[in-house]
Amino acid sequence: MSKRNRFFEDELIEAKFSRKMMGKALRYAVPYKRTILTIGFLMVVIGFAVLLPPMLNGIIIDRVITTRDGVWGLNFWQTALICLCVWVSVVVFEIVYTYFRIRLMSHTGFKIMGDIRRDAFGNLQKLTFDYYDSLPAGKILVRLTNNVDELANVFANSILTTIIDLLRILLILVWLFILDARLAVVVLAVVVPMAFSIYFLQRAILRRGRVARNKGSNRTAYLAENIQGTTITKCFNRTRTSNEVMREVNTTANRSWYRLIRINELFFPTSDGFFYIGLLAVYATAILLFSRYGADSGLTLGTLITFIMYMGMFGPPINSIAVNMQHLATASTNLERVIDVIETQPLITDAEDAATLPPIEGRVTFEDVTFGYEEGVTVLENFNLDVPAGKTIALVGPTGAGKSTVVNLITRFYEPDSGKIKIDGYNIADVTQSSLRSQIGVMMQDSFIFSGTVMDNIRYARPEATNDECIEAAKKVYAHDFIVKLPNGYDTKTNEQGQGLSQGEKQLINLARLVLTDPKIVILDVATSSIDTETESLIQSALKIILEDSTSFVIAHRLSTIRNADCILYIADKGIAEAGTHDDLMKKRGRYYELVNRK
Repeated sequence: MSKRNRFFEDELIEAKFSRKMMGKALRYAVPYKRTILTIGFLMVVIGFAVLLPPMLNGIIIDRVITTRDGVWGLNFWQTALICLCVWVSVVVFEIVYTYFRIRLMSHTGFKIMGDIRRDAFGNLQKLTFDYYDSLPAGKILVRLTNNVDELANVFANSILTTIIDLLRILLILVWLFILDARLAVVVLAVVVPMAFSIYFLQRAILRRGRVARNKGSNRTAYLAENIQGTTITKCFNRTRTSNEVMREVNTTANRSWYRLIRINELFFPTSDGFFYIGLLAVYATAILLFSRYGADSGLTLGTLITFIMYMGMFGPPINSIAVNMQHLATASTNLERVIDVIETQPLITDAEDAATLPPIEGRVTFEDVTFGYEEGVTVLENFNLDVPAGKTIALVGPTGAGKSTVVNLITRFYEPDSGKIKIDGYNIADVTQSSLRSQIGVMMQDSFIFSGTVMDNIRYARPEATNDECIEAAKKVYAHDFIVKLPNGYDTKTNEQGQGLSQGEKQLINLARLVLTDPKIVILDVATSSIDTETESLIQSALKIILEDSTSFVIAHRLSTIRNADCILYIADKGIAEAGTHDDLMKKRGRYYELVNRK
């Protein structure tokens, strides 16, 4: 497991923005290729159509206004009317098309974002705890919300528009050479250095964008952490310190964004500056040609005006490309993070030939198991344990010794570095995770309650369970009495994380959820220190029922919970320091004896 990335530490993402990464993202556009290709085709048509007005202007100036003649066998008025009608038609067509293009592409872009968010969330469900251990919840949340949302505009407009704008620029350049190759060379001499300047600006934006995204992600992670811990903050009068930390994190994030914005703002001055340099060079070249060759220069007034109009048409696509390149550059770090979520592979997967674990009795065996969360730092070494079915094992010991590690390995939330863990003789690495966990009931200290109803939360363990089965489970753990006293009984709405319910009530609902699955192996890490005496008594009675017919692993928080365990394991020094019943261990006067007397 990688070291946890805290809110003040930047994420180290090795992926770089590249055509390969963009290709991975564009595969999400494939289901909508018909819409995108249709819009792209119409954009090409528009690209050709918008070249007509300047050409018509040249014809009107050279053949209508100057000579009062017509073209194509038409007279003066007919030529002028046709040119004006075509010009108006092109403008109207472009306006109408632009409206529908933006509407369709925005709709398509957000559909693509929905698909990306779906896959990212789906992969998060597969990832093992090491991934969540390595990132704060706030940073993961940013990836699925802000990062994905900011990509919507890229898919809705930036990519396709950039391609079409590049095509439009190419068409204009070709037409400039057809009009007058001499002036076109002058324009090209300006366009090439402009393109390189924009390229280097984009690279700088990409670098600064990564820094800015990291700092923004750090800020969100701190906000999420502080909101979750607001009770502790107030209890210990840390609000002033929290404000100072937030001010520092926010200042750092804002400073990085200012650095990004400063270089972002160079795009338009750079593109506009090169445009006016090119325009000045064209005027200077035209004046030189007229002064030297006069009418023999081959450059008419209509041609010059048409040429300058085409040059003016360079502005919108160049500026559009500049804006889109900014979007692509700043969105690239978002893309890195989103693709990272989608492509991160879980460290624990089912083997190709994984079997379904048959109904178990509950015997659990550890064979020379070694495990560490970080490379080179082991928590358990050559750990051996054999628990017969139906026995209750209590785990005690100092914080960080490995009590939770033992039970997390049984559920295969983590994979041992070496050794085997068996249930009824089956190596848990050889069976599917779903068939394994379906026969193990787990209740940890965090008695999590989902938004919904009390009934929904009990049924969460078995979606197909009937109301009667859920109620029966609640009765077994003595939760029924307090539930029926709630405003709407089992249909009472539960808020985020069970707000409005006491810690004891949440634990009883979680115990009902556990009982509903009727597991053969039970893992309990139930802290009762913050629960009133009456509720604690109910929980202790419920635990006796739960532990009665199952193989149980109980992480002890109170002596009353473990006194009657079949075996107590004192976990320390990367293994089992002491093992035995309560009476046996008290007679030894060892570590367990000292622990009990300290309590």
